Amino acid sequence: MTLDHPLLLQAYSQLLIQLEELPVFLRKTLAGLPAEAWGRLPAEDGSPLLEHVWHVHDCETDLYGMRIRRVLSEERPLLPPMSVSGWPAERAYHLRDGEAGIAAFAAQRAELLAQLKRVEPAQLGRAGVRGDGTEVNLLGLVEQLAEHDRDHRWRVAAILRGYAGL
Repeated sequence: MTLDHPLLLQAYSQLLIQLEELPVFLRKTLAGLPAEAWGRLPAEDGSPLLEHVWHVHDCETDLYGMRIRRVLSEERPLLPPMSVSGWPAERAYHLRDGEAGIAAFAAQRAELLAQLKRVEPAQLGRAGVRGDGTEVNLLGLVEQLAEHDRDHRWRVAAILRGYAGL
């Protein structure tokens, strides 16, 4: 299948639509949440809502978004592994504001989407090299980001269901 195949382009278009959804979901579901709820450790999840919001923001700026930008601007960049497990403590997520995190994430996502919407079909095959030597192309990185979004969307919804006693 060539990079300009209609099915491939349709799949890419659908991924971009999915990427547009997480900021809207977070705004609509978490707007006006009481301060206590942001930091409450849920029974269903190891991370409070505040950590989810700042985690997706930081993944946008320092992980997936950065990798996508590098693949678009560099020839076969090295994409070393990154440990994100320490971010909540290192970056003091517990001291941050949740609604500010959503706004910052939405702004970062809008910038990334603007760049991704300008991608030409031939650019979908641009690749970076992971630390283990395997390649991942732009389309694969966008799919990884969309999967990451789906995971956090599901987890946030599960936390809210738990808070509601459903």
